Amino acid sequence: MTTVDQILGGVRERLDTAPAGAVVLERIARGGGATRWFVCRDRDALTAIAAELSPGSVVSFYFDGRIAERRFEPGLRSDVERIARETGEAILAQLGPDSLELEIEYVTALSEYDEYVEILGSHSTLFVGTFPARDNDGVDAITVTIPDRDGVVRAHPH
Repeated sequence: MTTVDQILGGVRERLDTAPAGAVVLERIARGGGATRWFVCRDRDALTAIAAELSPGSVVSFYFDGRIAERRFEPGLRSDVERIARETGEAILAQLGPDSLELEIEYVTALSEYDEYVEILGSHSTLFVGTFPARDNDGVDAITVTIPDRDGVVRAHPH
């Protein structure tokens, strides 16, 4: 039987050397494309996030800033425009009330960005980037599969 704690051992060690922590993407098993996003700054946050993960999910931890924490600044709008133009959509996110889960918006046009900023205000910190792959090099990204309730790691559609 495999436990979530065993699965996340490498992530725990990597957090010790990652000053900014990681952005976490959970791809829900049998969820029809459903995802959840988190910010994991340290081992305590990892413990809290691990308790939220769904059995069978594939979870990626990105340590390399591909989804970067950004303050509102003059270049942010043009960066979002460039990302959306190059990849089809940009990810914009803000921290939720629990300071762990990210509230994600997918932006395909500058008008959507402008609406989002108008609602949020320009005093917030955002996370900005592209939808990431399931990379797993052990340094920039670690991807794991969470065991099912019976402790077995199985492949599921995500």
